[in-house]
Amino acid sequence: MTTQVLPTILIADDHYLFNDALANLLTAPEIPYQIIGQVYSGDEVLAAVHELRPQVLLLDINMPGRNGLDIAQQLVKENPSLRIVFLTMYGSVKFVEEAQAIGVAGYMLKNIRKTSLLEGLAIVLAGGVYFDPSLQNLLAVQHQEDDFFKQFSLTKREIEIIPLLCQGLTNADVARKLYLAEQTVKTHRKNIYYKLGISHLADLIKFATSHNL
Repeated sequence: MTTQVLPTILIADDHYLFNDALANLLTAPEIPYQIIGQVYSGDEVLAAVHELRPQVLLLDINMPGRNGLDIAQQLVKENPSLRIVFLTMYGSVKFVEEAQAIGVAGYMLKNIRKTSLLEGLAIVLAGGVYFDPSLQNLLAVQHQEDDFFKQFSLTKREIEIIPLLCQGLTNADVARKLYLAEQTVKTHRKNIYYKLGISHLADLIKFATSHNL
């Protein structure tokens, strides 16, 4: 009888309960994975990877000692065959884009469903890349916003001020609401009108309405 060789996984997460629960989930009888190690701080990860040689590293970002992003950056260079998957509570664009730049195989949030976790691991082990679909939507929105800023050369502060001006607030009202000096708001207003090539509030309202601001 041939013994099935199971894909090997190393878990790195400083939350003991989560780490152990994840290990139990992935070693259930119907799930085809082998947990060959668990570490609970960033300082333990590199030694464990070098010693145990896992196929997949499930890695948290925020841990005592070295953080996950720093660890992943080193391991991608040293061990390109290792499939690194971030499993974290951080879903911000900043972390996701940094993970993409590093070149990890996956990025999942800790509230992921069991079925999605298993699907993602299967994709990663097959050589693919799996990023939580909700993160893809977040990135798409962020990139749309970035393109919008570039198209009109508007700053985030100017984008913040436009809806307030369209509500009929005076420069003084906007200044109080955003804790700015009134002269600062006047300057922003002047710059907004210049960048958009408009002269009147009615034109600004039309612009804001057409771009859902």
